[in-house]
Amino acid sequence: MEFVLLSDADYETFAKGHPQGSFIQSLDLTRFQRARGQEVELFGVNSGGTLVAAGKLVYSSNRIGYKVADCAKGPLMDYSDPAAVRSVVELLKKHAASKKAAELRISPNVKYMARDEEGAEHPELEDNRPLLKELEGLGFKHQGFDMNFANINWMFIKSLDGIADSEELIMGMNYRTRKAIRKAEKNGVYLEQATLETLDDFYTALQTAGDEKGFTYREREYYEQLLRTTSDEFTKLMMAKINIPEYRRSITERLDAESKVLNDLKREVEETGSKKKANRVKVVQDLVDSYERSLKDIERYPDSVGVATVAAIHFACSGDEVTCVIGGTVQDYIYFNGATSLYWGMLLHALDNGYSRYNFYGTFGIQGQDETGHGGYEFKKGFGGEVVQLIGDFVAPVSPIKYNGYRAARKLTGVARIVLGKLREPGKLPIVGKFLK
Repeated sequence: MEFVLLSDADYETFAKGHPQGSFIQSLDLTRFQRARGQEVELFGVNSGGTLVAAGKLVYSSNRIGYKVADCAKGPLMDYSDPAAVRSVVELLKKHAASKKAAELRISPNVKYMARDEEGAEHPELEDNRPLLKELEGLGFKHQGFDMNFANINWMFIKSLDGIADSEELIMGMNYRTRKAIRKAEKNGVYLEQATLETLDDFYTALQTAGDEKGFTYREREYYEQLLRTTSDEFTKLMMAKINIPEYRRSITERLDAESKVLNDLKREVEETGSKKKANRVKVVQDLVDSYERSLKDIERYPDSVGVATVAAIHFACSGDEVTCVIGGTVQDYIYFNGATSLYWGMLLHALDNGYSRYNFYGTFGIQGQDETGHGGYEFKKGFGGEVVQLIGDFVAPVSPIKYNGYRAARKLTGVARIVLGKLREPGKLPIVGKFLK
């Protein structure tokens, strides 16, 4: 096998339709990272003149010059072939060493084992535990199975294969989710894709949601550069909006119309005693009560608000997958089901444009309702899909002296911090301090 550096076009031809493809390994993200000044390489491995593996390597160095070569969500290749895995890994290690890297990181975009929507394991369907042992045998150290927020390894994914239309799509969701989608549509929530001119609307909503929910979001310049360097299809900074005056006017008009119908029906029942009309009175009365509740619910939103951005989510569309990268709902406007509208709208986009997977991305709190993040998991589960646990991150030293020296230094630094911390505690000294009195 032969290691080669690939042109953008050759890499995209291989990666775009690859079953392990993701936005992390996309050419669009490569362009973005280059624009931000990152050192990026697109590589391939040839066997008999045929490209059998490819990936994106991103290099980073810390302040003391310790360099890491990272192939996140890659390499893209057939992991069921142990001989190929061994050859690709050894070539990658050799190349990383030639670039003066101290360590090589990979994180294959393959499942650890199959799971269902409840997170239950199904090794009879897919089981990649042997791959984990194989990579460890090739000098990699597995970084564990905990939720990784830097390189997401627990997800919730909905397959769109075989879904014919929007009606079949929505009927695959639970009742509560369907109801929320219909309510948002009826209430006039609409979607808008942010541009450079409307980025402030998106970013303000994202920032507010992040501060309220406690998730970490990027600086505004990050999203501006995404818009400038990637395609409109790849980067979708989506907003859910509601026009408060129009919504209030619509509800008021519907209330007035149904109130008139209700009064007419009541009069007819009094005059004729019709049981059929009496049953109709109950239905219309429920509608009137619903509209009155809606008007009461939005009393805190004056018309002066105008058009409000109720939710903002960053989506990435690449290869066969639409991914919900990060975002959320502004809590003041949670009543309008903005996040639900965005998920539904992008599911329709995925279905209409031939994407086969919708990736809700980082998902945790799967094991029980007492776990952090369980509410978000239940929300995603309402759309239908399955829990996906990837095999995880692996680290291998390619310059053992640098690698081991750096870790030894970090360990000593950690010990020193503990000692200094104890020195700062009033009335407490570490053992060594007793000899320095």
